[in-house]
Amino acid sequence: MKQAQPTPSYPRPRITSSTIISIGAISTALAYASPYLLLIVTAILCVTIPYAFRENDDGESRRRLWVEFEKRPDLPEALKCKDIDLEESYWTNNRGMCLLTSVMSPKNKQQVRGVICFCHGYMDNVSFLKRVEYQRFVKKGFAVVMIEYEGHGRSDGVSTFIPCWDTLIGDVGRFFREVTAAKFPNKKKFLMGESMGGAVAFDVMSRNRSEYEGVVFVCPMVKVSIAPPKIVVDTLRALLGEPGTVNALSMLPLAPAKGNIPNLSFGNKEKMKLAQMAPTTYGRKPRLGTAREILDTTERISKSVSRFDSPFIILHGLSDRVTCPKMSEDFYNESCSKDKQIKLYKGMNHALTYGNMDEEVETVFNDAISWVLERCKNPVEGFISKFQ
Repeated sequence: MKQAQPTPSYPRPRITSSTIISIGAISTALAYASPYLLLIVTAILCVTIPYAFRENDDGESRRRLWVEFEKRPDLPEALKCKDIDLEESYWTNNRGMCLLTSVMSPKNKQQVRGVICFCHGYMDNVSFLKRVEYQRFVKKGFAVVMIEYEGHGRSDGVSTFIPCWDTLIGDVGRFFREVTAAKFPNKKKFLMGESMGGAVAFDVMSRNRSEYEGVVFVCPMVKVSIAPPKIVVDTLRALLGEPGTVNALSMLPLAPAKGNIPNLSFGNKEKMKLAQMAPTTYGRKPRLGTAREILDTTERISKSVSRFDSPFIILHGLSDRVTCPKMSEDFYNESCSKDKQIKLYKGMNHALTYGNMDEEVETVFNDAISWVLERCKNPVEGFISKFQ
């Protein structure tokens, strides 16, 4: 296993002297106005500040915490990647941010059949349970290329903050192109996206149609099921400004969400506890700016699925309470693709590839791997298989 190299420090937000003076002036004014009012405001701040600002909010801190986390004796043995090659490194985007990347591949590079370019979901990372489960592809002869988006995992950025969807897609598309050209030239490439990563894969494929053979969507966030009331959406946009812009409210973790996402995602609660051990865990409401970007993206994609003509397969659990399986069925039915499939799994939850029972996870991967293998065959293999 090749370890990630030390990366440039990404500047943390600093409390300036002007900020301290402003806080002091406001506190003095409140004390003069009413001591009780000052007590109330202080009590509110005592509750909200620890919720809004945490130790792992910046990439430098998450990387430091991860070094200690990797020393735990109770981590899955598969994280050591003894049977495969794992290369970790930091890729620098055009904004000077360092994003954690990993490439898992067979030890014999001559055996690489194709490449899976994986897009993770909201609040997720590619360094923990994804690394454990996606080795199934490697053992079938595929290289698996992964990147942690800005604000996710050990990458730079405010924790789980997506300031601009377009820059996120640009990062992912450029990294996949660079690494596959350098390490796996002339190999067939496939995108695979889970949850919000489904929307990432949709956009990367739409913008780079000729580069990929198809997409594996896992419980994808590609259609709007129940949108917030219009007044809520309009208010959010009025407060935050145009997509891709950032203001003082953008990073506040105050966006409404339908319940606790981990509780809704995992069918196996032991695996949920394991996932939440990671020091990159977010554990709050979505940030307002992130909510705006996701809402705008799902609305746009929802209106364009009928024009999506790439080969794809959708894998979705019928007990999913985070992304709606009915929306995946609508996507499948509306798409104009001539090569499309959908598989729905009874009783399975949102964390389809890592949060259900082991035998269920195995079934999902078998379906995904079979679909990709079929499209990796050369014309002679495909011709012969028709007569077998």
